[in-house]
Amino acid sequence: MQRFVLAGLSHETNTFSPQPTTLGRFGRSDDESGLLHGPEAIARMAGTRTPIGGYLDILDGHDAELVVPLVASAVPSGRVTDESYETMAGRITDAVAAGADAVFLSLHGAMVTDSHDDAEGELLRRIRAIDPDIPIAVALDFHLGMSPELCGNATVVTGFRTYPHIDTYETAQRAGGTLLRALAGEVEPVISWGVLPLMTNMLNQTPLHQPMKDIMDRAIAAEA
Repeated sequence: MQRFVLAGLSHETNTFSPQPTTLGRFGRSDDESGLLHGPEAIARMAGTRTPIGGYLDILDGHDAELVVPLVASAVPSGRVTDESYETMAGRITDAVAAGADAVFLSLHGAMVTDSHDDAEGELLRRIRAIDPDIPIAVALDFHLGMSPELCGNATVVTGFRTYPHIDTYETAQRAGGTLLRALAGEVEPVISWGVLPLMTNMLNQTPLHQPMKDIMDRAIAAEA
């Protein structure tokens, strides 16, 4: 039987905020015991229109052991403390190190810690260091910072296509479904990434209107 690791770690960091983001912001208490994980995480997230809910549904019925070491998110605030990040990232990497055939991640893409400006890229780098060949699917927020570390260490990367974000569930379904097809030998995902000398106005980022509508339509066509 295959063993899949499913985890969620989401924070949109505001580096201008002086308020540090501690472990208590991600869980029900100020220590590690308050973090959601395991069967309780599966029970609480099953049936929800969330990225974790989307992953759970796409993996439902698949002949695999599902390990959920962490489902954690916090509202936008200052940099995540190193201690908090190491605790949460460690839960994920420990689960991978225990043996896994694939990893399914729900991340934000804009997490910054005291020591890592690209916290998601650092997490993927650590996972890839444990197993250079492990397939990794990543579902991301619309407002993220892509990086060579993130793209270079993931097998599948896809993000929300709506703003306001009303397709978080579908995003994880797309990421998870693509990775399952890759595991079955049906597709070979390829990631191409670059930076254009452009800045967009936050008030004009919704794909419901131009110019973002055409940009998003082209991105979706390229992803297909």
